Amino acid sequence: MIDFSELPSNGTKFEQLVRELFIRSGFEVHWTGVGPDAGRDLVVTEKAEGHLAPFNRKWLVSCKHYANSGKSVGLQDVADVTDACAAVDAQGFLLACSTQPSSTVVRRLEEINGNGRVLTKYLDGVEIEKRLNTPSTFPLISLFFPKSAENFKWKIYNTHTPSFWAANYKDYFLYLGSRTANTFPELKDVEEIVRRLESVKLPEGDNWNRHFIRPRAVYFDNKHENFTVFADYLYPRDKEGDVASPQEIDEYLNDGMGLYSDGEGMWFITHWDIRYVPCWQISDHFHLDHKEYYEPYMDRYRIGFARDEFISEMYQG
Repeated sequence: MIDFSELPSNGTKFEQLVRELFIRSGFEVHWTGVGPDAGRDLVVTEKAEGHLAPFNRKWLVSCKHYANSGKSVGLQDVADVTDACAAVDAQGFLLACSTQPSSTVVRRLEEINGNGRVLTKYLDGVEIEKRLNTPSTFPLISLFFPKSAENFKWKIYNTHTPSFWAANYKDYFLYLGSRTANTFPELKDVEEIVRRLESVKLPEGDNWNRHFIRPRAVYFDNKHENFTVFADYLYPRDKEGDVASPQEIDEYLNDGMGLYSDGEGMWFITHWDIRYVPCWQISDHFHLDHKEYYEPYMDRYRIGFARDEFISEMYQG
């Protein structure tokens, strides 16, 4: 289970969590500003397919974080629902809380919903945790709950293709494949691969000019016991002169060498396909795990063929 008390009691991080949860679920999200309790409500726009035509519905989202004390959300926390919704022209009110609403709050929301003027819903801690367990939202667990994330390291999804799976690990999304076995590679080995990628020292940058290495897929040739690892090196488009060279990266990865070594021998020979990707990180289009990093290369990920060349070939050629 997720321990919501990992979040600071002032509620700011909880508001950010709820905001990210809605953004990754396809909603348009805006802050309303600082409210009377120093918290900031959210306005989210739901885009829905109606029976006759698509329509949008605006929701006012009130975030209440009481996990540190354990108390329920009280009636005083939802005293002005109708007026608050009218102020931002919202057709619905959603209470998001890290504990649970009291029974009087539930009844009050049902009454408001019943009069037909404003739709009302609530997400308690249990429902929020459930909504975090999807491919697009799962990385938020690692980002916001590092301690709880130890119990949520992996989430693996069947792709309906033998020997090929989609997976979340920590805040990464990647594919796992194997040559003949109808099972994914040993997760401890994939964790070592990710650890190796995380160990690569990259140039530092500010919030909008950072350097990242993101795993995309791990393919295991279980017949010959070797790995092919696909990863992208994302760097600021206007900072090409600052990027780490393939040779510098290979000092950490050792392309063509064993994933493990005991000083006398090595095993699980690993080839690293690192693609250099310039990007505008300030763009609304930018996302660390955008589908454009996966869709053109799915066939390569499934069979372990390099997209271009392995890292040692990059600096030797």
